[in-house]
Amino acid sequence: MKDRWEIILSGVGGQGLILGGSILGEAATVYGDAKATLTSSYGVETRGTFTKSDIIISKREIYFPEVMKADVVLALAQAAYDRYAGKLDPDCLLVFDSGTVTAAQNVQASQYGHPFNRLALELGNPAIANIIAIGTIVGLTQAVAREAFYQALEARFSEKPKAAELNRRAFDKGLELAGKKE
Repeated sequence: MKDRWEIILSGVGGQGLILGGSILGEAATVYGDAKATLTSSYGVETRGTFTKSDIIISKREIYFPEVMKADVVLALAQAAYDRYAGKLDPDCLLVFDSGTVTAAQNVQASQYGHPFNRLALELGNPAIANIIAIGTIVGLTQAVAREAFYQALEARFSEKPKAAELNRRAFDKGLELAGKKE
C-alpha cells in the first residue's frame, strides 16, 4: 500500500465534495494514523459552479497542501471530467459518475465509471452520491481504513443517527463498487 495519496474530488457546487473531503481527511487523521490536508475551491455561487477539494493523505509530513500529481480524481460532473481527463497520467485513477459524464476513449488514466447519483436515489437520498463515490475511492486505494471512515461518519452525524446510518450504507455501496468496472 502506498504511504501517500493525492486525491482530487471535483464536480459542481452542491454535490458535497468539500464535506466529503473533510470526512475523508478526518478519517485519516483523527481515526487513522496518517496526516492529511484539505484545500477547496469553488465558484462564488453556492450551487452549479465548478468545485474541487484537494486531499492529501500521507504517513509522512505534508509540505504543500495542494495536489501536485493526482493519484485519484473523482469527477461527479462533465465539466470536472473534461477539466482533468486529458491531463492525467496512466497511473492515475479517474472515478466518475457514468450517469452524468460521457467518458472519453483517449484517456490515459484508469477509468472507473459508476452511476453514483442513480445509486444514491436508490438508497433514498441524492445527497449521498459523494459518499458512495468516496467509498469507491477508498475501496480502490485503501487510503484510509474502513473502520476509520465509519468513525468519522459517526462523529460528523452524531446528532443525526439516521443520517449516519444512511451515509454508512452509501460508503459500503461504494466499497462494493470498487471491485466492479462498469
